[in-house]
Amino acid sequence: MAAVPHEAVPVRAATHARATYRQRDLLIELLLLFAVGYNFLLAFVNAKVTPVSPALTYVAELLIYAGCFGIGIWTLERSKVVALIAGITVIVAVLLFRYLIEWRVDAKFIRDAIIPFAFLVLGSAYGGSLPKLFVRMAVIISLVAGFELAAPDLYGDWVNPKSYYVNTRGLDEGGFWNEDSNLFVSATRPGERNFLPGSNLPRASSIFVEPVTAGNFIVFFVAILLTFWRSMRLGQVALSVGLLLFLIVATDGRLAVGTSLLLILGAPFLRRLDQRLSLLIMPLVLLGAAAIVWISGVSAYQDNTLGRVYLTVNAMLQMPAEAWMGLDFDAPYKYFDSGIAYFIASQSIMVVGFFLLAYAFGLDMPTEDGQAFKNFFMLAFSVGLLVSNSLFSVKSAALWWFVCGALWQLKGVPWRTPTGLAQEAHAMGPPVAPSPEVAR
Repeated sequence: MAAVPHEAVPVRAATHARATYRQRDLLIELLLLFAVGYNFLLAFVNAKVTPVSPALTYVAELLIYAGCFGIGIWTLERSKVVALIAGITVIVAVLLFRYLIEWRVDAKFIRDAIIPFAFLVLGSAYGGSLPKLFVRMAVIISLVAGFELAAPDLYGDWVNPKSYYVNTRGLDEGGFWNEDSNLFVSATRPGERNFLPGSNLPRASSIFVEPVTAGNFIVFFVAILLTFWRSMRLGQVALSVGLLLFLIVATDGRLAVGTSLLLILGAPFLRRLDQRLSLLIMPLVLLGAAAIVWISGVSAYQDNTLGRVYLTVNAMLQMPAEAWMGLDFDAPYKYFDSGIAYFIASQSIMVVGFFLLAYAFGLDMPTEDGQAFKNFFMLAFSVGLLVSNSLFSVKSAALWWFVCGALWQLKGVPWRTPTGLAQEAHAMGPPVAPSPEVAR
């Protein structure tokens, strides 16, 4: 029997390690796609197989969070595990304090607090190309949105968002003004479209089942393109821009367009802004919102963007002390159109302050692209919270926190550096796949 050269052993070990990491990356990608689109799958089951109860949606989310921690926690550096445990400890301490005062717990508020930790951990385990991952995801979302626009009745029959949200979210069918449509309540509206007026097309929801989250994806994808365009091929950039333009028209989202323009105009500044100063972005956005309300002279709520900005500013001025401390468990449900007021009332100003400090100083990004994305996220998050709390849903928040996790863990991970892989294999192996920052 021929002897195996000792040089072949570490090479085989390195090759096996790379194959294992590719399999893990594929599993992570599938879990992230499920987190974003699980409502689409459950809606199809609800429409074509059997009615879906709220309990099944809770089970799906619990499985997602368990998968995030189960896959990712083993890849984190010890210092980052300690940081996550410290963050979770603060959240638990505040929840315990609120429970001892009010003897009440709201599972939704706990779930809102879990999402950032879960997807930071999942993103930290990812070693693939972030640009490629989200271009693929944008293609899937665009294909489903195109099908929805081309055959809205067929989409409504197969997915039936109306039935799904009535069964799982307790919505009233009477709140769907268009009785002839099975689409989500805001997918069709009495007024003309912002884009393609007179076309009679619905607002596309794609795999998100409702249009607001589809608009949130546009903002996220703009941030991805602004962060990584220099490490993408020209064809990828062109495809990404084309997908963005299509999704903007398909979803007909005013806020998505406005926030995207803010990111584009602010990109040169945000790329150079010290990541620790991200702490100031949310307060500055609030001050800007107050200035807009004052200059425009709006003094009453209207169901439009400016009216919702007024609602947020007014809520911040009128919120009672119990709501600021998170001790009024009914208050957050009054602020669905004011995400910042919802954030404070559901978590308490203590948690909001801790969040801003931890985000600015604890989530230290080791690369220029990571710092840029961190600032893009805080601006998009702050602007989005002026008019909605939709960024607390897993299908929106998962994407942002996943990328933060991947960029946070970018350095010092064995399978992302030849040195680390060599140490694991006890010898230098073939080159490994590039990190998300430089992968093409």
